[in-house]
Amino acid sequence: MTTKKLHQFIEYLSQQNLVWAPQKQNGQLVISQVSSPEEVVLTNELPLHSFKKILVPPQEALFSYQRGRIKAKIESPYQVIFGLTVPDLKAVIYLDQVFAKDPYYQARRKKTLIVGHSLVPEADYQFFIEKFSEDILEHLKFDIFLAIQKNQKNFIVYTGSEDGQRILDDFGYKLYEHIEYVGPIKEEGPDKQMLEIRRKFYDNPKIWQDLAQRCIECGKCSLVCPTCFCHDLIDQPELGEGNGTRNRQWTACFYANFSAVAGRELGSGKPKFLNNTEQRIRFWYEHKFVRSVDEFGISGCVGCGRCTKVCPVAIDIKKTLQKILKGEIE
Repeated sequence: MTTKKLHQFIEYLSQQNLVWAPQKQNGQLVISQVSSPEEVVLTNELPLHSFKKILVPPQEALFSYQRGRIKAKIESPYQVIFGLTVPDLKAVIYLDQVFAKDPYYQARRKKTLIVGHSLVPEADYQFFIEKFSEDILEHLKFDIFLAIQKNQKNFIVYTGSEDGQRILDDFGYKLYEHIEYVGPIKEEGPDKQMLEIRRKFYDNPKIWQDLAQRCIECGKCSLVCPTCFCHDLIDQPELGEGNGTRNRQWTACFYANFSAVAGRELGSGKPKFLNNTEQRIRFWYEHKFVRSVDEFGISGCVGCGRCTKVCPVAIDIKKTLQKILKGEIE
């Protein structure tokens, strides 16, 4: 597929769908709604804010209630998320598992076409990122994938779903190869480095003590992470008796009120868990590299490095993991 044909394809997609894609705005690469195909940027740079906001909105109304009657609000337009790099395609796999039984996520996901591409992020703060090769495609979730050639003017096209095939067929483009998704874990088994991090995670508590001296609990790392999914449920009552709306909105496990529960520890007056910065930052890492591995067989971190990029006190997740592996302290 040529660049000209690709622009025509984006225009075709826009006729019946909302199309989201990486674009430059004020010098920053962001994912926003496409108004012109020529503005779409396919690059090895990762948008600072990921696609997550499209599938898991920062705030959404789950249902309204009126005098004991509940009315669910499950609404989703047909949409396309265009131009995801390999790390964010891995994040799609993770979110699909986390929200496998969530009707709101699933309603959006079923109406969302995912288009990925092969340019690989190369910034120093990124890690766990493989060089692109065709054999990794069977372990990624996508509908259409564009393998960008060296001149960056031509693309080899792959499909990963029947929807991807149907869209290309309807567009009139037949020169694609179909790749069947076989799961996120390769034939040789789970990532060995990930398993080693999981094995050594509890060996050195001094790491979390030292990180807690720097962390200011701003939660920026969670907000830009493509796989963090912590949220609050907030009821907004209306003036009418028994009327209101229940909303879901993003939060972060770094916030003190995240772990607030009914009841307190006897004699302490503190919440029952995550009482301090050390516990909160360890909880965040533990979720990414221990509990996610135990639950899904894959890490809750895709190595995009966005958390490091936005951290105001320069906590580097890559360096922290290296210290865990080496048994060093911060």
